[in-house]
Parts: sequence; C-alpha cells; structure tokens
Amino acid sequence: MFPVKSSRFFLIILFVFSAVAAHAAPPRRIISLAPSVTKDLYLLGAGDKVVAVTVYCPPEARKTKEGIGTVQEPNIEKIVSLSPDLVIASREGNREETVATLRKLGISVFVMGSYNNFADICNGFHELGKLIGKEEAAQKIITESRNRIDNVYKTIRGKKPVTVFWEVGAQPLFTVNKNTFVNEFMERAGGINIFGDLPVRYPQISREEVVSRDPDVIMLVTMGDVTTRETRSWGKFTGMKAVKSGRIYVLSDSIFTDPTPVALAEGIEKVAALLYAPQTAIKTSK
Repeated sequence: MFPVKSSRFFLIILFVFSAVAAHAAPPRRIISLAPSVTKDLYLLGAGDKVVAVTVYCPPEARKTKEGIGTVQEPNIEKIVSLSPDLVIASREGNREETVATLRKLGISVFVMGSYNNFADICNGFHELGKLIGKEEAAQKIITESRNRIDNVYKTIRGKKPVTVFWEVGAQPLFTVNKNTFVNEFMERAGGINIFGDLPVRYPQISREEVVSRDPDVIMLVTMGDVTTRETRSWGKFTGMKAVKSGRIYVLSDSIFTDPTPVALAEGIEKVAALLYAPQTAIKTSK
C-alpha cells in the first residue's frame, strides 16, 4: 500500500499522462471550413471523421455531412452545436475573425497555411496528416506525388521552355506571379510564366500587356460561359504566337485551385502534356 504522499504523487503523474494521451489522440469529430481542407481530409482517408463542411465543399461530402454555411460566413452557432474536437480552417479562404471567435469559445482550430510551392504544400499536408493520425498515409501520398512530378521532369528535360500566359480572371483580367503554387504548375511542366516578374501574387493586367509579352500558349482556367467568350476574345489578336498556332487551352479549375500534393502532380502532368504534345508523350494518371 502506498503512503499518503506517495499515493498523491502517483495520482498526479497518472492524471498528467492521461491528459497528454487524451490530447494526443486523433480527433474523431472534425469540421472543415474550406473545400481544399475537405479534399485533403478525404484524400487522407479521414472522411469518416468529418461531421460538417461548407456549401462549397465537394459533393461527396455535402451529401452526407452537416452544412455549416459558406467559407467566408460559416454558422458559428451550428459549429458549436456539433461539438467538434477539431475545426480546420484555411488561411487563404477563411477570415481571421472566424478563427478567433471559435477559439474564444474554447474550440480547437487548426489553420492550414498559405502555399506558394510544392514544398509548402507537402509540409502542410504532412502536418495535417500527423495531427489527425494519418501521418503514414500523408507521407505515402507525398512520395507518390513527388515521383509523378519527377517523371514529368525526366520526360521534358532538355526541351525548349514554353512561354505561358495563365488567366485566372477575365473581367478585370488577372493572372499569377512567381510566388504562387499555380506558377509551379507552369515551371515544373516546362513553362515560363510571362508575368512571373510582377510584385503582386495575383496582379491585374491589361490585354495590351499580354499582347506585348506575346506568349507561346494561353491557359484559361474554367470559368463557365466566360471561358467561351474569352477564347473568342483572344482569337481576335491574330498576331500573337499563341493565337497563330491555335494554342489557347481551357483547364478545369478543380485541379488548379486545390493545393494538395496529388492535385499538383496531376496538374503538372496535364500542363506538360499540353505544352509539349504532340512532341512528347507525357504519362498522365486517369
């Protein structure tokens, strides 16, 4: 039998270790505040732990999970009522006030960072995997994605780089600079961003500036009916290399707006296939 003091000491140690273990246990009720976060969670095999998502999250999640409003205006009262043990937000998508409010209410919030390149994306993905008890799955996905990107590099190595204009907004006209993960699609796929030198990450530009820089290729991210109008609009600039060669391509935004290792690898494969086909057969996943 323990003496009184020893018993108290033992109970304190037991309590501390129990608290640490409880804190370290993977979350069982997760709420996602952004589409990219939801995709990460499902990619990691944690979809069964997700209890609620936003109205903009993937259909597979919206069909079976509770809705908690939009990315910019989530329903705080609904979130609290669902008793989550973890809420995951996006620094680029969610407002700081939302995160601060949830934390003041005693809710644990993890914020996914801003990602400018593949290394940032992998680090954030690995951190998320570790947090939710899926570290091994995260590392496997990162390794597979890195191998796919390396295969593209080996295929296009030694080929002449292709200059690219990447349009992300039509009215007004927007593009990306070198400090964006979208720019990495271009560079790793063998492209050169004609507006990579601009100081703003998502600069507003004019059509005259695009014409002046005369890209080999124009990439339009899917914008519904706007995409069709944009294709016709650029077609009027018959002196541009991209127009003369018929190299105006439309890309699905589902890949190029989600910063995950898999999306980046898939996007690089697709862009490389467009930049170098039919010169080179780029292997892409189905």
